Amino acid sequence: MRKFITLFLAFAVVIAAAGCGKKAETKGEETLRFMYWGDVSEIKIIKEQIAKFTEKTGVKVKAERAPSGPSYMEKVLTQFAGGAAPDVLFVEVNNFKKLAQKGVLQDLSPHVAANPKLNIKDFYPQIIDRFTIDNKLYVLPRDIAPICVVYYNKEIFDAAGQKYPKSSWNWFDMIRVSKKVMQRDANGKVEVFGFVDDWPLWESFVFSNGGSLVDDTQNATKCTLDEKEAIQAIQFRSDLIHKYGIMPSPSQMTAMGGMGTSDMFVSGRVAMFYSGIWKTPSFRKIKSFGWDVVMFPKGPKGLRGFPTGGSGYSITRDCEKPELAFKLISYLSGEEGQKKLAETGLAQPAMIHIAESKAFLDGRPPKNKRVVLEGVKYAEFMPLTRHWENINVGMIAPAFDRIWAGKQSAREVLTDLVPQINQEYFSEE
Repeated sequence: MRKFITLFLAFAVVIAAAGCGKKAETKGEETLRFMYWGDVSEIKIIKEQIAKFTEKTGVKVKAERAPSGPSYMEKVLTQFAGGAAPDVLFVEVNNFKKLAQKGVLQDLSPHVAANPKLNIKDFYPQIIDRFTIDNKLYVLPRDIAPICVVYYNKEIFDAAGQKYPKSSWNWFDMIRVSKKVMQRDANGKVEVFGFVDDWPLWESFVFSNGGSLVDDTQNATKCTLDEKEAIQAIQFRSDLIHKYGIMPSPSQMTAMGGMGTSDMFVSGRVAMFYSGIWKTPSFRKIKSFGWDVVMFPKGPKGLRGFPTGGSGYSITRDCEKPELAFKLISYLSGEEGQKKLAETGLAQPAMIHIAESKAFLDGRPPKNKRVVLEGVKYAEFMPLTRHWENINVGMIAPAFDRIWAGKQSAREVLTDLVPQINQEYFSEE
């Protein structure tokens, strides 16, 4: 993280002082450079799309794959600082603002207006709004990703004589059924847990309890995690571990030899697993039991809310052929590209009619896949501030580890943590 922040600050200085510098020339008049990340399925699709794009347009595309997460941004920022940025960049809902604020992404609105075949109304309005700042659209969306899916093992439910969960359920229904489907050995040691999440997805509990992370997602001026709705929700997730015992504790996870929660589901060590729809391709390889999905349970007041991801394509400021670059991104985010992605089961298309088509709702597991279409209605994006990643990774995560370990209560941690966050990151906003 320290290395990432240092690189980012260096990048900011370069931009402020002298711009990005001259962009490295590409070979050939009709060549575009494109940087992206992705798994094996995505790489295959993108390579196929690029080949077809070149065949149709004659434009060559040099595609450069980089690791996802902080490593991706590290490479991107280094290339910008060195004056060698790509023409087209794959970005997601939480990293694009850093680039847009520095003026290194082009406004796509004029290109959209000049292309009548591309209708912005075809896309989920939530993702269009997310990628828009001051009425300027910086990213053409490819997918949207509400983290609203609870996968469940049908065999475990059947063995316990329990009905499968329905989307009308709430937190306390989840506790009740989790206790009934859990399995223990002769010594009382838990062999099958009731519920786990992919990583500590505490935000869903906060949103579903009517809480918030900040006062204004678009223009945050303070963190609000010390308000009662957030404190109650975060304590509830901790209680799933230490009071109700339906989730494994950090120490129990360590005792499993470092097994991930996704591996727990695949190996039949947990009845329910909470994540996003992107787990579908790997879970379709499961042969030992049947499974399906249900929407994450409602909070005590009947509320819903899910953290939400999404991604798309942008054109960098120094791109010398923006019209060609827009042809590329509108092809990658167009109907053909989104249909191909939908068929993998990996991601929910950003175009509404494709998400609702047989390309995505293909009848293969999970049968109840339509819940993610409903989930978009309750999408909650992370705060659109350049500080949030630093706050979340550098301050919230280590503090919350004490809650998940049962060492401190949510109230103790948050009443101390939030003032620190506001003093360090929002006092001068």
